[in-house]
Amino acid sequence: MRKYIFLFFIGISFFSKVSAQYNEIGVFFGGVNPISDIGATYYVFPTKPAVGFLYKRNLYKQLSARADIKWFDLWDSDARATTEARKNRDFSFKNRMVEMGVGVEYDFLHFDTHEPFKLLFTPYIHTGFYYFKMDRLYFDNLALTGQEAKHQKYPERDESWAIPFTLGVKTRLWGSRFLVGAEVSLRYTFTNNLDGSYSSKGVKFGNLNTPDWYMVSGFYLTYTFGAKKCNCFEFAK
Repeated sequence: MRKYIFLFFIGISFFSKVSAQYNEIGVFFGGVNPISDIGATYYVFPTKPAVGFLYKRNLYKQLSARADIKWFDLWDSDARATTEARKNRDFSFKNRMVEMGVGVEYDFLHFDTHEPFKLLFTPYIHTGFYYFKMDRLYFDNLALTGQEAKHQKYPERDESWAIPFTLGVKTRLWGSRFLVGAEVSLRYTFTNNLDGSYSSKGVKFGNLNTPDWYMVSGFYLTYTFGAKKCNCFEFAK
């Protein structure tokens, strides 16, 4: 965990120094839930907490670059399912995850944090790429009900990529440099084994042709710093 935090802050310190435009840095608190072959199929129904750090750098007016890192456990159980087949199977899993992402964020409204006593609010969208580390899980007997996915001992950890589709809103705390936001983000992954249903070691089951997804939803608090970027096009006018 310390290694990931160190790399994250080394990266953002570099990018914040190479630009005079304003930056944001802060913390994220929320929840996660998988959308896979085990458990419920609700899209926004957090089952475990998630925490992390995020950094943004304004590029031009309503467009920002964004990087973040989060830690969480993906967990679900067939006891929460809405179908009788899954309930009767009664499988469950827990996967320890850490994700690191880079991407872009687009504000639908102009959001100038250098106007100190103006109430600012805007919805936004975000996408990019996430790299994540996860446990390698597997099941060795489909005939047994009430199983929890096992952790493969060696290699213990696996890795994959995901594409986020994020929708959020944010505003500024009145008269301050602090921003608060709320968002929901659907992660399309490039693996089908978040839940142990498609392991090279164990048995395979479920929808073998569709990758797993997971949802991250929550709130963040960021602090803005840095000078306002000069808009050379408007200055030329």
